[in-house]
Amino acid sequence: MKICCAEVRTGATVAENLVRADRCIAAASLAGADLVLFPEQFATGWSPVHPVAAPSILPALAESAASHGIWVVGSSMEGEEMPQNTAWVLGPDREVHARYAKVHLFTPLGEDLTCSAGDQPAVFDANGVRFGLAICYDLRFPELFLYYARCGVECVLVPAAWPSERLSQWEILAKARALDAGCYLAGANTYGGSCIAAPDGSFVGERSGGMVYGAVDPSRVTEMRASIPVMRDRRPDLYAWWEDRQ
Repeated sequence: MKICCAEVRTGATVAENLVRADRCIAAASLAGADLVLFPEQFATGWSPVHPVAAPSILPALAESAASHGIWVVGSSMEGEEMPQNTAWVLGPDREVHARYAKVHLFTPLGEDLTCSAGDQPAVFDANGVRFGLAICYDLRFPELFLYYARCGVECVLVPAAWPSERLSQWEILAKARALDAGCYLAGANTYGGSCIAAPDGSFVGERSGGMVYGAVDPSRVTEMRASIPVMRDRRPDLYAWWEDRQ
């Protein structure tokens, strides 16, 4: 399955950003991609101080997914008071196939003061590949990715608004989480560094026109998990015991 990480900057208006998104989706479809991933809150911009809900985002992305026959992963704020930073998966059938509300809110900038945290992971299947969802700051928390590995996820999709001054950390963490889970990780970031990490922690794919394209091969996930069986060799009984002793 071929995926595309669309590295788009947020423009002046939601309407303008949705037009740009449709162009990206059309280009990705023409390039043979099966799924397009957009950065965190790409249509409104991510603001922990003033989160913006825009009800036009979801139906617009659903229409674009159907028009171009492709899966689309976008995000929007859901709710008016203490909204949730939510990623949505739209299928070519216009339907919502998965919803994920950001579990780990970015407390250094006060996202926890204006938004409500999610408490559920999200897994979905598309074109023979099992996917999981995470958002930006989630990348620093391996527990979520280990859960996805236990669910048989073969690629985790991560929309982000990761600051450019910490892109070196973004790259390290993307590789680390792919290695933790023994799967692919695709990250679309507003401020650069969009990438696709393979199960062995190497970056794969190619960049073209501000977009990163790469293939997800489930057989590589199977091989990695068989050759280095991290999930089998974990000791959750000990980890829980250590926690209880604190």
